Amino acid sequence: MKLKSFFKQCNEKEVFKMLSIYVVSAWVILQVLSITWQPLGLPQKSVTYLIIILLLCFPLYIFLLWKFRIVPLQKTEVELDEKEEKKKASFRKMYFSALGIITSLCVITVFLIVNKNFSLENKEILPKIVKSDKIAVLKFGNNTGDPQYDIVSKMASDWIIHGITENQVAQVITQDLVDEYKTILKGKKIDEDENTIIKEYLKPSKIISGNFYLKNGNLLFQGMLVDGKTNKTDISFKPTECAAENPLQCIEDLNESITGYFITADKKKLMLQENPPKYEAYKLLLEAKYSNDNQEYINLLNKAIAADSTYFEPKVLRVAHYYNQKEFKKSDSLLKLIKPDSYTNKRQLNLLNMYEALLKGDNRVAYKAILKEYDIAPFDLITNRTAMVIALQYVNRPEDVDAIYKTVSMDSMNLQNCSNCITRIYVKAYAAIELGNYSTAITAIENAQNETEAKLLNRPLVIAYIRSGKVEALNQYFRKLNIVASPAEAEVLYLQAGKEYLLKGDKQKAKEYFNKIINSEPGTLDKNNLGDALFYKEEYEKAARVFREIHDVDPKAIDVLAKLAICNAKLGNREEAEKNIATLEGLRADYQFGEVDYALAQYYAATANQPELYKHLLKAVAQGHLYHWKYFKNDPQFIHYNQSKEFKEVLDFWK
Repeated sequence: MKLKSFFKQCNEKEVFKMLSIYVVSAWVILQVLSITWQPLGLPQKSVTYLIIILLLCFPLYIFLLWKFRIVPLQKTEVELDEKEEKKKASFRKMYFSALGIITSLCVITVFLIVNKNFSLENKEILPKIVKSDKIAVLKFGNNTGDPQYDIVSKMASDWIIHGITENQVAQVITQDLVDEYKTILKGKKIDEDENTIIKEYLKPSKIISGNFYLKNGNLLFQGMLVDGKTNKTDISFKPTECAAENPLQCIEDLNESITGYFITADKKKLMLQENPPKYEAYKLLLEAKYSNDNQEYINLLNKAIAADSTYFEPKVLRVAHYYNQKEFKKSDSLLKLIKPDSYTNKRQLNLLNMYEALLKGDNRVAYKAILKEYDIAPFDLITNRTAMVIALQYVNRPEDVDAIYKTVSMDSMNLQNCSNCITRIYVKAYAAIELGNYSTAITAIENAQNETEAKLLNRPLVIAYIRSGKVEALNQYFRKLNIVASPAEAEVLYLQAGKEYLLKGDKQKAKEYFNKIINSEPGTLDKNNLGDALFYKEEYEKAARVFREIHDVDPKAIDVLAKLAICNAKLGNREEAEKNIATLEGLRADYQFGEVDYALAQYYAATANQPELYKHLLKAVAQGHLYHWKYFKNDPQFIHYNQSKEFKEVLDFWK
């Protein structure tokens, strides 16, 4: 029988009519149950059960339709016309074939529904999150006993959510989502309290909750952060108190603490305090670290401290800033104001001890302290730079510098916007020069200067060129310098070149560079440079006149007074020289780090008084005098003594 004839007979026997009655009735029943299951208190899966039943009953209905409707009609037709028997058999075959196909489809559909909704892997009504890095923020509990503050509960969670999302800290699970899950799970035979829903279904990594109270007419907010997996409290934030009519002040303070915690969570090892700073303070500190302007830097540090008075790091950086600016008294007074969070916080105590040692001139203690800090934060540019500087200039360990430098890769650094990067290259270059690795120093400086014009690197480049004997490179450099640099910048480098040639024993070459300064136009000439050029050229009478002029303007200039005393001694003015030395002794003061004793050592070197020379050099270094590009063995005034055993003891004093 053809399909068209089969459908025609089904239509004549009202099969399609009876099937449509079943389908429409089933649809109506499903619609009614989908609306009434919740008011009737039925399980949520009631609709699913009904769909399964209706699908299973559909093939049975088709079979019953055959047995109780079609078969009686066929019997009647047989009695009327026996010739239609073959045609009826063909209809029966196609009917049951269709029944078999429909039964198979219904069974497959039922299997899929059961597998999706009732298998062990998918038995839950809502998908459970296997793992989440989201943060759940719940309404704060109103423990005031006054319903008028209920709105504050929602306000607190909303404000904290806004702070977290605005600063892109993490994705947030809100109280509204928790309430939505509670509604969906209503009627399911499980514990429907918030804790169960959060732990079993939402599974956040962290949960923020809290309460607020009335205390002496003020609101007191307490917040905490709980681990979503272990239910262990990670941190209880510092309580905040505010006027009852201004709860937003408390909420904002708490929000700052919470956001600051998350912003610094992955930097916990680098944090200098146990409690996280407020976010605004942390943001200001970051801005300060990226600033290349000294005034802007200190202003941002002060703002960070004002935003969070408990924030330790900007206080320490402020001490370091004034120390680097040689405002030692201010640095020391600010250091004394800093109190550690506790006397068990070893890192804070270590940093305070380091700056205390630096201000006392105890360089050995300072170096040990910075190495401890370096071990904790070797990739922090400021810490790394400080460790390099102290190794080279404070304890004379240039051999330690390269390993510290290599810890931080410079490949991705933008030197134009990174003053700490330039300083690191500067120190690395000087360390290489001290070790005699001149090509290393030259390569590092030239590569940096190809990227940015770093004037700080000019002096070590000149020194490296001269000590390595690269005369043509030096001459080419000065030809370029005369075009792009100011006269004052050129004079400084001419003076350095002259001193370097003195250290090499080439007085004639040294005089050529000193003459470049002496013969400069008077309007551009710096008197200090002129005095030094004349002094190192051994034109003591002219130098003395210049130094007297400078001394009259600045009577506390120790270096000028020492050179004036040397000039007088060389000219045979012993009485004047002794007056100069007496004046020099009277200039002793705090935070000089052996400057007076170093100046006295220079005087005694010029007058060939070796016992006094070494005594004052030792006193100078013991008080914290720096090993620098112009001191000790780099000072032409000690050229006749810098190979002696006593001089080596001075260089190795802190080792």
